[in-house]
Amino acid sequence: MSNVKSLFSLRSWLIYAEVLAVVGFVVLASLYIRRGSAEPESPPVSQVGAFVEKADTLFAQEDLVDAALLYWRALQALETAETEAVISVNGVSQTSTEVGLHANLRIAEIYSRSSWAKDARARLEHAARIQPDHPDVRLLRGKLLSNDALDDTLLAQATEEFLAVIGSDPNNAEAHYRLGVLYHGNRQLEQAVEHYKKAIDSDPEFRDIASEKAPIGILARLQLSRTYAKMLQSYQFLDREFTDEDLAEVTRLESESILLLEQAVAKRPEMDEIVSDLVRLYLVRAAALGREDIETRRYADTLQVYERIVELDPQEVRAWERMAEIYGSFLGDKAKALEMYRKIYEIEPHPTVLANIKSLEEDLEAEEEGLEVETE
Repeated sequence: MSNVKSLFSLRSWLIYAEVLAVVGFVVLASLYIRRGSAEPESPPVSQVGAFVEKADTLFAQEDLVDAALLYWRALQALETAETEAVISVNGVSQTSTEVGLHANLRIAEIYSRSSWAKDARARLEHAARIQPDHPDVRLLRGKLLSNDALDDTLLAQATEEFLAVIGSDPNNAEAHYRLGVLYHGNRQLEQAVEHYKKAIDSDPEFRDIASEKAPIGILARLQLSRTYAKMLQSYQFLDREFTDEDLAEVTRLESESILLLEQAVAKRPEMDEIVSDLVRLYLVRAAALGREDIETRRYADTLQVYERIVELDPQEVRAWERMAEIYGSFLGDKAKALEMYRKIYEIEPHPTVLANIKSLEEDLEAEEEGLEVETE
């Protein structure tokens, strides 16, 4: 009973600690980020470069509270400059106007990622007053507008912003990707495909972006594969016989979807959503191969697909089960079937699986005894 009470006390303490941590974050954010700084005096302009360098480092490390505080300190220091100054940031000379634009944009980005939309828009307007047509200003404005997925007017405005970014920067991968997302959500799949492809082409080096969980080149591949999957669904509801052209298009969409996800998983094998989408596509492909006429079934091809599935996800029981069935029932390879069932039992120790294992072990033992008798 004392152990139960101790466990309950520990859990209660952890809950209180978590609550205090959240409250602490909010207090810091409110006191420092939204107001800028608690210090009454503005620092000298000579410190701006150091503030921005440190803030950029913290921003890349996802330390948004401290990063925002330093960006605010940089802006306060810029206010002390009587004329346009040249500031060195990471060894690169920039004007105070350029540094101010960067700091305002980063603060707006931090507010947006903290779900403070109103504050993000307000700070973005400060950046817009510096350079209203700057691609980063319009890109962030488009992102803020597109966050309201229920307002068609705002989504149309977001589209205009992203198109404007592409107009001045045709290879802006994020703008193409964002447009693809908007078009996909509006069921304009052909347009979505176009911009996802351009996003992929515009990010050949898979450049990391602090505000995204993966490079645009990865995210665009994932979403493009899902767009193809959406297009494939339309063939399920055709009220006519499949033509050769239909079959060729279905095959193309499926193959390109798999290729895109294979490229993505090669760069980000830890992203579960990529792996799960790829496994799902491979299961569909393997099932299609298994439905072919028994005379033409390509068991080697089917097994190759299932082997790739368990390489991606060793816990995918369905793939192990199908391999066991193919080896045992169609290829007569009881040893391989036994190997598959043992894998299954490691994942899901079910009595039926154990029965299959025992049966195969007995069959193999009997076959070995028969061979020994024949040799004698």
